[in-house]
Amino acid sequence: MNQFRFESIKENIPSELFTLAKLMDSEGFSLYAVGGLVRNSLLSLPVFDIDICSAMEPTRIIELCKAQGFTVVPKGIDFGMVEVHIGEHRFEHTTFRSDTYSEGGAHRPSSIRFSNSPEEDAFRRDFSVNALYYGVLSGEVLDPTGGLADLEAGLIRTTSRDPRTVLGDDGLRIMRLVRFSAELGFHIEAGSMEAAKALVQNLEDISSERIRDEVNKILLADIKYGERSAEKVIHGLELLKSVGAICVILPELALGEGIEQKPNYHRYDVLDHCLHSCAEASPELTLRLAGLLHDVGKPKVKLETGLMHGHDAEGESIARAILRRLKYDNKTIGDVCFLVRHHMFDLNNTAKESTLRRSFVRWGRKNSRNMCDIRRADFIGSGIIKGEVASAARWERVLNAMEEQGVPFSQSELNCTGSDIMEWLGIEPGPAVAQIKKRLLAHCAVRPKDNTPERLMRTARGMLPLSAGD
Repeated sequence: MNQFRFESIKENIPSELFTLAKLMDSEGFSLYAVGGLVRNSLLSLPVFDIDICSAMEPTRIIELCKAQGFTVVPKGIDFGMVEVHIGEHRFEHTTFRSDTYSEGGAHRPSSIRFSNSPEEDAFRRDFSVNALYYGVLSGEVLDPTGGLADLEAGLIRTTSRDPRTVLGDDGLRIMRLVRFSAELGFHIEAGSMEAAKALVQNLEDISSERIRDEVNKILLADIKYGERSAEKVIHGLELLKSVGAICVILPELALGEGIEQKPNYHRYDVLDHCLHSCAEASPELTLRLAGLLHDVGKPKVKLETGLMHGHDAEGESIARAILRRLKYDNKTIGDVCFLVRHHMFDLNNTAKESTLRRSFVRWGRKNSRNMCDIRRADFIGSGIIKGEVASAARWERVLNAMEEQGVPFSQSELNCTGSDIMEWLGIEPGPAVAQIKKRLLAHCAVRPKDNTPERLMRTARGMLPLSAGD
């Protein structure tokens, strides 16, 4: 017997949804909440999106809602999906249906048939915990696929008795299987896991954008419903590895499996080290991606040279190609590749403080802070080092001191302009002005008190004549 509070579902339903349910009831249709609202309410987790469904077909619900002044957006009208806006709330309504898919695991059904049955609708959904229906007016809970028992057991299981049917219809469901397991902390039912392994090549038929979006959610699975947790993230990543998904979606990363590293520095092979470093990084997408890809250059360099020297530069190129293939935006690509390229900086923690200061100013505040995080994640992700990472802690102390001292981290923070420099030195506009500003910034990284017009003028005058290398 389950211990769920079914009243919690009603508590999460906004009044606007009751309004819509009464309107549809007057037309002879029962409205149900389905999926995340029901699942999360029963698990006492936050509810983010509200999915609803009924036997009312899309053209009719559009007419009904527009007559009431509600905004309706046809999101996938051929598949029975419309988005209803009432006040500040958005509800995605899908007409009960059954789906037919072509071979190969493409994401969208090749044909659909509208239905009057929530029970039939349930078996075209992916997992039992997502196929729970709540009658908005009746308060009745429908559980055609055994989702309540799976919620109690902490289990992700496909709606069909033959998991290959569910996972074979839509390859993206393999990624969703992993993602829900990671986000909810649930186990995957054995049959569903075996089907995912058998059908993992179907991911090749899924668009890069959809793969990317699921990867992002897995990398940030720990903060979906709670606080930072390396255990949740590594659970998701290890599932991706176990089902064979990494070989399909990130083959460059998968090459690290079995490549051993010096045991006094690393407990894991290259692939597992990357997975653990990713999980140890702070829960920001840039950092998790950088942790995942920071050593992606090691397999290629090892194969070509027998060593791993230069894997940071090679890794930057490989990481850029991966992120472009997955259609990440240019800023994310740039930020991640910067961290991959520079993650070996000051590996032995021997750089002088002046070197650190100039490097941090050259990189900028955000990149410098991110470098501290990746250094910590890299070392802890080795499986050898625990607790404080000396170089990361030292970098943070230096950064904190720089910020307290008012060190300028960009040329715009210098207390002079290009016009000032031209006036002080009697020079014309040109490359020399930019070079002087660059050198003044490096100077103030070490001597922040010199960031005044008077001292900057004296310092700039002492920089002439510029060498040919400048």
